[in-house]
Amino acid sequence: MYKLKDIAYKDILAIKELTLGHEKITSISGPSGGGKTTLLRLLINFISPDRGKIYLKDKALENYPPLELRQQVKMLGQNPIMFGNTIEEEFEMAAEFARQRGYAKKQYQNLLARVNLNKKLTASSTELSGGEKQRVALARLLLLQPEILLLDEPTASLDTENEKHILHYLADYALEEECRIIMVTHSPELTNSIADQQIIIAEGSLKEDYHGFDS
Repeated sequence: MYKLKDIAYKDILAIKELTLGHEKITSISGPSGGGKTTLLRLLINFISPDRGKIYLKDKALENYPPLELRQQVKMLGQNPIMFGNTIEEEFEMAAEFARQRGYAKKQYQNLLARVNLNKKLTASSTELSGGEKQRVALARLLLLQPEILLLDEPTASLDTENEKHILHYLADYALEEECRIIMVTHSPELTNSIADQQIIIAEGSLKEDYHGFDS
């Protein structure tokens, strides 16, 4: 999916060459401040490299019209913003922003169950805990069925039980929906159990790129 060639961004990130997103799940780990989030932001063109090229499906990322790119690639940040007042509105507004309408309430409820969130659609989304907001934000992105999903520490606010549930659900989702997931993780010992490609970034550079399943 992605190919990076001689990428540099400020003094934060410098990667000579990297291919990622060809496997179902790619995990990105490493110490804080190493450039992991910056890499995700480059992959969705929220920011542009100072040097080098990023290719998506052999087409320069900069040549994608913004709407076309956003339809294919979705990103979930570390601190998701709630757009509506209720959980139902979160789903509806996400669909409206993406210009993808026609979803039913049953789909919303099914997604909440899949992310292990026992809440009614009428529940206030602004009063949810940090972990609950993460799961609602993940569910509303999965509703849109992106081809590529970029996740920045999607389980950081979850307890161990819910973290394991979400990670295994994402593994199933990637397989069932033909979706590629590229995930920054704070728990590589858990995430790498489902990852097909494992990347370590530290001090702004690529330290390890391992392909293989570590069970």
